[in-house]
Amino acid sequence: MIHLICGPSGAGKTTFARRVADKHKAIRFSEDEWLCKLFVPDAPEDLLEEPMHIISAWASEKYQRCRDQIWLVCQQLLKEGISVVLDGAAANKKQRDLIRKKASDNNVGFQLYYITSPYETRKKRVIERNINQGDTYSLEVTPDMFAHIESFFEPPEDEELTGIITIEEK
Repeated sequence: MIHLICGPSGAGKTTFARRVADKHKAIRFSEDEWLCKLFVPDAPEDLLEEPMHIISAWASEKYQRCRDQIWLVCQQLLKEGISVVLDGAAANKKQRDLIRKKASDNNVGFQLYYITSPYETRKKRVIERNINQGDTYSLEVTPDMFAHIESFFEPPEDEELTGIITIEEK
């Protein structure tokens, strides 16, 4: 089974993904955690001071490499009957459809979860997460990054809403 978690930045996706993984005895994969461990230590020193298009270009290619490697591991787990929880790669319908297709191609179930909360709540959480660097912190999300992520996240609509589990965090 593939459990795919989607939602805007600061909505609580990673916290929820951990609960889903525990409940279903699944293996959780968070793109942000992989990016943080594999690429952030080697990022240009002043990357976060660059314009958003430069940060985005640097991160996009690295995220795709993480997704490719995560999927290779997921395929092995799914073949062994082990469920996976994907926290990331679900910012738009195209990305979610790709994961749906992977579930179908591998003859496993698929569940989409949409985690959301009010804009101001999410923005405050991201700021606090940057400061506290607690257990869901992987990497700093600057105000410009938050705005950029907001601009391209597409909530599930229409046929995607069939069978979806929506969680509205306060």
